[in-house]
Amino acid sequence: QLYEERDSTIDVSFKRSLYVVKNITAGGTFTNENIKSIRPGFGLQPHLYNNIVGKTATVDLKQGDALKEEHVKW
Repeated sequence: QLYEERDSTIDVSFKRSLYVVKNITAGGTFTNENIKSIRPGFGLQPHLYNNIVGKTATVDLKQGDALKEEHVKW
């Protein structure tokens, strides 16, 4: 099958997104040590990483949680 004929949508499980890799309490700061860009793509897009580091968490987050917009105090 030619590239042009294939479905251009990519399964979200193959995309990367931002995840919590160390527990963060509400009011805690996002750092290089507690968030990472990993698969699957259920969290915020990786291009937001530098915008999120230094911001504070709005809720308690556990290791393995996908980072969502409502988790970040913008």
